[in-house]
Amino acid sequence: MRSLLIFVLAIALAVCLSASAFAASVTLPITQVWQHKDTNMLCVPAADATIHAWNHAIVCMHCGTYCAPAACAMYALHWGRGVPFTNQDNIYDNAKLSGGEILGNGMLETHGLGMYAGTPMKQPEIQAAFSYAVGIWPYQFGPQGTQNPMLTHQMVINLISHNNPVLWADMGTWPSDQTTVPVELYYDSGHCKIIAGYNDMNTLDPADDQYLIYDPWPNSGSPYWKLVNQVLDPVDIYLSVWDGIGTKAASWGSIKQMFGN
Repeated sequence: MRSLLIFVLAIALAVCLSASAFAASVTLPITQVWQHKDTNMLCVPAADATIHAWNHAIVCMHCGTYCAPAACAMYALHWGRGVPFTNQDNIYDNAKLSGGEILGNGMLETHGLGMYAGTPMKQPEIQAAFSYAVGIWPYQFGPQGTQNPMLTHQMVINLISHNNPVLWADMGTWPSDQTTVPVELYYDSGHCKIIAGYNDMNTLDPADDQYLIYDPWPNSGSPYWKLVNQVLDPVDIYLSVWDGIGTKAASWGSIKQMFGN
């Protein structure tokens, strides 16, 4: 009887330890940044040189496509970067690689064009924005059909647990009240957000796990939680400074090295 009791107690202890291992909620201290034009940098085509209110994105052709600079600014702030690398105008001016933008000249030549996500035949402008803002060329996960690895739930847990947020380009998806997405950008980019935490909901079933999302769109209600299966999508692109598996750090990169003659 004593042996049976010890066995039962051991099983109960193992079950308790297993359950506690799954009872986890980790969130990172991200600074919320709303997408908007945030310096007096001149927009050449629009002759718009004023600083807009934070919620101007809904009606402004420029601010309405600034989700990538805003998301990169949130990531950069988390890593301790400051101005000019966290100014959305500067991020755009130094990372927009197509459409006639002149890099780093202090003017915005491509007003309202947004940033491509490096899909076939398109420049990796979101990746370049990440590199400028954070100071390191990112690891990229997805999309399916490329040489990039796919992001898994365990990778996200590893990244968040090691103080690494994830920039999520939600391809072909835009805020419901955003009316200024350029047609040529629609399927070659997506709304950029930050994955900044996870919660396993104290269950062993990963189907109810959620991610904490920081969204730069002013009407998004950010931050908010979304189910894992609403975030991990084989067509989407995810960027971070680490691969979420090994110990190798991302290599330093620059726009000039990637696209120079």
